Amino acid sequence: MRVAATKIAPAAFGVLLVPVSAGGAFAHGTFPSGESPWTVWNLTPEITLGTLLVAALYGTGLWRRRHKSDRARVWRHVSFFAGLAAIFLALQSPIDPIAERVFLVHQVQHMLLRLIGPMLLFLAAPQGLLVAGTPGWAQRRIVTPVMTNGAVRGAFGVLAHPVTVTALFIGTLYFWQIPKFHNLALLNDYMHYLMHVSMLLPGLLFFWRIFDSRPAPMGTRYGVRIMMLWVMILSNIVIGSYLAFKRHVLYSAYGELGHLWNVSALEDEMLGGALIWIPSSMMGVVAVLIVVHVWGRHETKVEHRRGSRLRRQGRGRNEPPMKAADLIQGAAGKNRAMALGFSIFAVAVFAMAIAMGVISQLMAS
Repeated sequence: MRVAATKIAPAAFGVLLVPVSAGGAFAHGTFPSGESPWTVWNLTPEITLGTLLVAALYGTGLWRRRHKSDRARVWRHVSFFAGLAAIFLALQSPIDPIAERVFLVHQVQHMLLRLIGPMLLFLAAPQGLLVAGTPGWAQRRIVTPVMTNGAVRGAFGVLAHPVTVTALFIGTLYFWQIPKFHNLALLNDYMHYLMHVSMLLPGLLFFWRIFDSRPAPMGTRYGVRIMMLWVMILSNIVIGSYLAFKRHVLYSAYGELGHLWNVSALEDEMLGGALIWIPSSMMGVVAVLIVVHVWGRHETKVEHRRGSRLRRQGRGRNEPPMKAADLIQGAAGKNRAMALGFSIFAVAVFAMAIAMGVISQLMAS
């Protein structure tokens, strides 16, 4: 039984990238004496091999499908490797050791793991190339038996449900901002490993749902995808604005490990909150605009097919075919108007949220 490519990819990313996130957790917390943290690149086998394996699968699939007429455009390949690089940099570059001493950089690391990396990976729609690059023996003996197992399919269906995956995606962000668990993750290697994994896996599942190339009923309805993103944006605004405007220090572990940079702990946490509030929310707005664009294109294709049927029916009844063409043009105009309206609404709500936060800050000062 052949496993659907769109269901292999999220599981494959999870299996291959869990060691990646693990490697970053167990190699953290120290700087060589006298060395600048910006020069610390702790290249570990777990991260390097995991990243290279995923890249090799994609590259092999690209080579095997190089003569296919439906091969992906260049920008998709760039998006895929940029997403893979974002995850790699989050865990191997100086971002990782500095993140344990600076709250702001820690939030940059989380944004790369749960937002930027997964978003770029699945914006590339890599499922087909990943499957094409998987060796035949691995598909027959490992992937297909596992992914066709009833228990695995049932568990995956529950985890990947729009409500569940959105709750996990937002819940992990909020959970790790609780001071008790945030401090524990910084001071305990195993909890830090769990933090990385719980940031990465829900991000992969979430953006697989958001950018799934299949329309309903196989994929999630476009309206549901936009709702998932709006919930994400609102949750970022709530937690981010709270951290940005609070007047007391929450996370003591940064001081225990040795806070870096000439900035107070409170200012550091406020800057980290602003990062969650504005740039992270902006990533959600960008995703909304992409979904609206794809939705409009899908509706236009549907209207084209409907118009083609009307033209054929019109010729059979000796009716003028122009009515079908008018229908297609009207549908295209309607879809463009819908996309523009959603785009304006997205930008307006985001700007309003920022303005309200700034006004609140001014009134409190």
